[in-house]
Amino acid sequence: MMSENANIKLPSDYISDYLNSVDKAHTDYKYCVDAMKREDCITQDYLHMLELESLTYHERSKVAANLAENRKSRRDFKDTVEELEPIVKFFEDQQNQNFIKRLRLLLGQVRKVEEKHQNRFYIPRELSFEQLDGEL
Repeated sequence: MMSENANIKLPSDYISDYLNSVDKAHTDYKYCVDAMKREDCITQDYLHMLELESLTYHERSKVAANLAENRKSRRDFKDTVEELEPIVKFFEDQQNQNFIKRLRLLLGQVRKVEEKHQNRFYIPRELSFEQLDGEL
């Protein structure tokens, strides 16, 4: 939720961005771990093909090229896992999980105040707007 001036972020946007980045780190980490395991299985398929199949020179060459691509892909996933792992482990600690819970509560409180400010109106206590029109 942005303020009326689209260039200015609301305080809740900063909190939300931080929480979203923590959630994304967890999601990306899990995806990359699974993808790395999948690439390991594909590696085994290629290696067994080379070992057990009667392949021609061109077929072996093609399998070897695919194996090289597979290893590069696995390396990319593994690098991402290694980069995200400290973040994920940090937020697995109970004290840090409590911090995230408190931050989510804070986000709700801040959004409630922002909403109150956006829907602001005034109900006159003594004067009515009709009375003011006559005086002006």
